[in-house]
Amino acid sequence: MKNTEPRKPIKMEDFLRPQMFQQWTRMVHFAWKRDGSNRLVKSSSIGFWISAALNLVFFAFNGWDIIGHLMMGEPTNQNPPVFCITIYFSIRGLMLFLKRSEIVNFVYALDRECPVDIDKQHEIRLERTYSSFWMRYRFLRVYAHLGLPMFCCLPLAVYLLTNDGLGAPITQHQQLLGGWMPFDVRRNPRFYLLVWLFDVSCTACGVSFFLTFDNLFNVMQGHLIMHLNHLCRQLEAIDPAESLTNEVEFFDGLRTLVQRQQLLNRLCGQYNDIFKVAFLVSNFMGSGSLCFYLFMIAETTDLFMIIQYILPTMVLVAFTFEICLRGTQLEEASARLESSLRHQTWYMGSSRYRKFFLLWLQYSQRTQKLGAFGLIEINMVHFTDIMQLAFRLFTFLRSQ
Repeated sequence: MKNTEPRKPIKMEDFLRPQMFQQWTRMVHFAWKRDGSNRLVKSSSIGFWISAALNLVFFAFNGWDIIGHLMMGEPTNQNPPVFCITIYFSIRGLMLFLKRSEIVNFVYALDRECPVDIDKQHEIRLERTYSSFWMRYRFLRVYAHLGLPMFCCLPLAVYLLTNDGLGAPITQHQQLLGGWMPFDVRRNPRFYLLVWLFDVSCTACGVSFFLTFDNLFNVMQGHLIMHLNHLCRQLEAIDPAESLTNEVEFFDGLRTLVQRQQLLNRLCGQYNDIFKVAFLVSNFMGSGSLCFYLFMIAETTDLFMIIQYILPTMVLVAFTFEICLRGTQLEEASARLESSLRHQTWYMGSSRYRKFFLLWLQYSQRTQKLGAFGLIEINMVHFTDIMQLAFRLFTFLRSQ
């Protein structure tokens, strides 16, 4: 088996590396580097402005088309599954932009808690967290750099195989994203390649938003769980009998542990505040997108369209499952703090420690959960709810 143990200290920016296609397209939304004092700082925001320009043009065109369809009954060229998931991705990008200051401050906080000494990194088991990250990063790299070109090139292949000549208008299933453009450009075969390149740019923008959100969400969660598990091991190592022999030093150590627990609880609260709007939107837009994709797969007999729609469907299901799983993992890691305290031989400690223990145990019962404004909790039950909602919407569409 290949040895994955790092040969040098792991740095926080090792977890925050973008995918290669994000670097090629200059859609790196958070670029990180070290300054002269070895502090982690965010360098460039050009990725946000490129993405903002593409989103503004795309939604301006399609918003005008939708308004014209609703107000004047004009025919529309909208592709509901694609438009729905475009909104899903873009809202995540908007959340990243609006919460960029909070994200940067949170990353700075994690960097301060990440030791630079190899022995301390082994103590908190940072290498395990990095190994898990690196395995997932490589999988996403393969999926993004194979799935994205396949998704973009399938409509082009359909057009080359099914077009009826240079004078024939472009149909919706020959387009990548569909929608509307001025002067009926989307249906004009002379501009097909230009429109396709614009659609590819918008698709890369949406996927880049998705990958940036996903990486930040998982890296933050992985570090929080790593620190919570380390704190659990420290709680399990407490010997209450020492409170009888060396009370001052013993309670100094307890004070440090309690302060660290309070810090981790604050970080968990900040982590939830960063992503809670995205959680709430995902509950509806994710279900709607999944419903539309299932409907298109069930209704079409075109092999190219089935392959094209299966890719984003698999992504939606897999990443929705993972987000809910991450919420469950964080909740369980937080709950283990109480379990670690309960398994102590607290009755062997001094009277002062037993009083302190009761207060500490009560405080530790407040497990950290991911949620959105008290409306939903992000766990495996929530994943079941999303899948059920998507299936109900799918059944409703099939019945009409």
